[in-house]
Amino acid sequence: MAKSKRQKSQNSTYAFLPNAPKALVYDAIATLNRDFEQVLSDLERLEGLRLFPRRWQREFLKVWRATLEETRAWVNFDVIEVLHHREEREWARFGRIRQRSEKPSEPRAELLAPAKSGGRKSQRRK
Repeated sequence: MAKSKRQKSQNSTYAFLPNAPKALVYDAIATLNRDFEQVLSDLERLEGLRLFPRRWQREFLKVWRATLEETRAWVNFDVIEVLHHREEREWARFGRIRQRSEKPSEPRAELLAPAKSGGRKSQRRK
């Protein structure tokens, strides 16, 4: 039972809502990054208002900025990894669709006729 739960969670790691429009996913990532920028900008504004006059406070501010940037990079990395898998699957799927549509159409009779076994080599041996 533990194995099936683990497999299920690994498979769901890269699961998306089947109807999640790609534009909404990428828009959410852009919004997330914009919001991180806003928080960083707000911290800079507070610093400009001299809210952190002591050296140790300014040092904490540097740590906060680094923590925010690290968190943003971590979130982006994980989200992009999930998107990479999704885009890779779609690339392969649409590639197969394109390749099938590029194949020249075969006459229906050839498609329905049973395949001949042996080929030319067996005919030469007879």
